[in-house]
Amino acid sequence: MPRPRKQQAIDPNGENRKLRQVLAAARKLFADHGFDVTSMDAIAREAGVSKATLYVHFASKDALLLALVDDECRNFGPQMLWQPDGQPIELEPALRAIARGYTSFFLDDRGLKLHRLVMSNAARFPQMAAVFMAAGPRRCEEEVANFLRAAVAQQLLTIPDIGLAAVQFLSLVQGRLQLQWELQLGRPSEADVQALIDGGIRVFLTAYRNPEVSS
Repeated sequence: MPRPRKQQAIDPNGENRKLRQVLAAARKLFADHGFDVTSMDAIAREAGVSKATLYVHFASKDALLLALVDDECRNFGPQMLWQPDGQPIELEPALRAIARGYTSFFLDDRGLKLHRLVMSNAARFPQMAAVFMAAGPRRCEEEVANFLRAAVAQQLLTIPDIGLAAVQFLSLVQGRLQLQWELQLGRPSEADVQALIDGGIRVFLTAYRNPEVSS
């Protein structure tokens, strides 16, 4: 499978202007028209570069897709959900902040377009799917797992399987948000999002809160 050429690594500081123009053009056209319909000629025109310049950076449209998804995941994927700060954990506020950080990605137009792009091409590009999973869902699950380990260490939670609990928490607070919007059934209201998060946290804590710790 074609891969982006190593010497053309994407610069997150945007110093390579033409490369950024190409990525922006590909992002727009893939989202608006789909990967299959979009041609390299169309991407070059949208980016305002020659086709020769485009091929300097990417050997094929497949390579451009892989590079775009990698760039989007690195720079615009879900924010870091939790980092230890050495302070005692305030359990419910911390869980609410994690839930808000996670669901915000699915309520962002750019995040939604990235998710659609990945889902529509994942079967044909397993490397792209692996990049997305590593930078998105798996990273988020690991960050939540780290939080849960810290909460268990502080005797706030009792969890026999940390990895499973992390997946369960994210599923509870995400619900159908991504599916609803991805199917173009409308953006959920703030009240609906808040109710989903609050309800998910209640269910999670019912299952895992340390019974010896008062709520």
